[in-house]
Amino acid sequence: MSMDTTLNSRQLEKGGKTSWGKVIALTLGYLSVYVGLGYALIYLLFTVLLDVKPLQDAFYNLPLLTALLYFTICVILSDIFFRVRGKSLYKACQFRKLDMTTTFLTIFVAVCMSIFTVTVVNLSSVKASLPELDNYMAWIMDKEAAPLFLLFALAIIVPFVEEIVFRGAVYNDVKDYSNITVAIFIQALVYAVMQFELVVGIYSFVSSVFYIMVYIWFRSLWASILIQAASLVCVISWRRFGLKDQLIAWGDQTMYLVAAVAFTLMLGSYFLLWRHYKRHYA
Repeated sequence: MSMDTTLNSRQLEKGGKTSWGKVIALTLGYLSVYVGLGYALIYLLFTVLLDVKPLQDAFYNLPLLTALLYFTICVILSDIFFRVRGKSLYKACQFRKLDMTTTFLTIFVAVCMSIFTVTVVNLSSVKASLPELDNYMAWIMDKEAAPLFLLFALAIIVPFVEEIVFRGAVYNDVKDYSNITVAIFIQALVYAVMQFELVVGIYSFVSSVFYIMVYIWFRSLWASILIQAASLVCVISWRRFGLKDQLIAWGDQTMYLVAAVAFTLMLGSYFLLWRHYKRHYA
């Protein structure tokens, strides 16, 4: 990022005027490219290449393969978009080393977040009114084919490429022409739209705020990668190793209690993360 752009960004963070024309143009530009790429990839894989059975079997049994291909192309396009304007996506992301306290608290937040998510999604009232959430998780996480690939993809690759695209590219690009609040909202909006499902999109909008705040506080994309990766690994574990079934067996009353405890611990540990940021990074 150039010095002029950096200074401009800092001035906007302190209360300068938002360049709404550029913000709207960037938002629509990112959405157009990402959504267009998504539909183009779906058309290519499931229309043009429909008769290629080995390929179809691979994408059916490993649904994350499509996501990995999609987000890898998104990262490449985002990097090109930064380069043609004389900016560096790598520098914008800021891959700084995290201290032990930040790492531990971030993982603890992710564990609590995963327990809360799995519990709420499996409440009978939620499953009846919002089945999309559990269906979405089942489609991605409950495939029996290649469980090691599933774990590798959700623990490492998916969080890495997603955070580069949404927190690294979209957030930092918008922030150069607005303030932090606007940039947080825009990256969450783009992240939500890219889920292609309303209920899942709303959940993703909220979760992206948790992801972006640790990135802002600790000035390192490793923080947001870590919180997403740890949360996804825990959700897989809870679903595949029996916690989900045990929660359902306990019934809704117990699940409400578990969800309340997990939510309280999540907010409490997030508050400790904020205090750690204020003491050592602010």
